Amino acid sequence: SLIIFFQTRKLEQDNRKLEKIVEERTLEVKQQNISLESKNLEINNQRQILEEKHKEITDSINYAERIQRSLLASKKMLDDNLHDYFVLFKPKDIVSGDFYWATTFSNGNFVLVTADSTGHGVPGAFMSLLNIGFLSEAIKEKNILMPNEILNYVRTRLIESIGSDGQQDGMDCILICIDGTTESKTITYAAANNEPILISSNEIISLPKDKMPVGKGERMESFKLQSLSLQEGDVLYLYTDGYADQFGGPKGKKFKYKQLNDLLLANSKKSMNDQSNLLVNEFD
Repeated sequence: SLIIFFQTRKLEQDNRKLEKIVEERTLEVKQQNISLESKNLEINNQRQILEEKHKEITDSINYAERIQRSLLASKKMLDDNLHDYFVLFKPKDIVSGDFYWATTFSNGNFVLVTADSTGHGVPGAFMSLLNIGFLSEAIKEKNILMPNEILNYVRTRLIESIGSDGQQDGMDCILICIDGTTESKTITYAAANNEPILISSNEIISLPKDKMPVGKGERMESFKLQSLSLQEGDVLYLYTDGYADQFGGPKGKKFKYKQLNDLLLANSKKSMNDQSNLLVNEFD
């Protein structure tokens, strides 16, 4: 009986110790849960703030994209001045440093520009607006009619405006002028770093360009005035480096200019709409 008493007493002591340990552990778990709830609440608050900021920024960029698109060459402008064409414009970051712009001279000639401004996304879009503004100023206010002189003027204005600290911002571009008063198939153009591509008699021709940007660069000569006589069935392509420089495919490599030009040549006899769809599918 005495042995059983001692065993019972020891069991009670052990139970009290165990209960104390359980109470301590329970209190510790409760404290941890309170801490976790507090951290989760903080995380949720931070997530909500980030989501709100992200929405504000995205809404602002989407609004900026509408502004930028309103300044691009309108479909009506292109329809009125080009008989058969397509435009492929797929900005990576909603807004873009690349742009295509068109207007008419006071003498009725039609001007078309495809350009790649310095920078990407929002900074590139700011540069595109600046470039469009100076192009419009050269043509509409200064009444400059020669494509090369337009680029010379824009370069000067860019350097005056943003090049004082040695910045080399500007654009690579092609500016073509089509005589809107006659049935002439001759166009004049100026090209800064980007070259027009002509497909004639099933042959692809890279047309002359000046190897310097519209902006501050190593070379600062006057842009050359180029002339081109088109034949029936010729196709002229004006593009920036966006398509050729796209990374992708099974090996994650650049698409490159040769592959792009081969694709253009292979499909150049198809309708403009079909060519556009084929280029989009290949890009995707």
